[in-house]
Amino acid sequence: MSNSIKHFINQFDLQTRLFNNVTEGISDNDSIKRLNANTNHVAWLTGHVASTRYMLAGATEPFPELFQNGKGLQNDAKYPPIKELTKDWNALAEKISNTLQKLPEEALSTQMPQAVPTGNTLADFIAFINHHEAYTIGQIGIARRFFGKQ
Repeated sequence: MSNSIKHFINQFDLQTRLFNNVTEGISDNDSIKRLNANTNHVAWLTGHVASTRYMLAGATEPFPELFQNGKGLQNDAKYPPIKELTKDWNALAEKISNTLQKLPEEALSTQMPQAVPTGNTLADFIAFINHHEAYTIGQIGIARRFFGKQ
């Protein structure tokens, strides 16, 4: 395995662990509270980042009406309990990590059909996804502190 791929996997594995940490112990009641009218709630943040993992793993999104294709927060929607939103996280993580471990170094320079803000290669896409996850997990962490949790 190349160093580049190893670094991507390390970031990915870290975010897998951090996601489990920040979502643990958040009640369903707290998960739908917003810090203010301009923020997303934890249920949406959790489902949104999990939705990305479903896409990466080639798995079926269980809540497409809420999250598929980057759908934003819907004020009038009923969001599933946190346990439902997180239930496949570790299985998806294992599948994606196994795929990354088998990825040859030269695949990282493959051009993607659609560019992301970091560029248009597979390496750029993976870097963007890692950033996206870290950013979203950070928002959940802030909400967690707001709810009085460690």
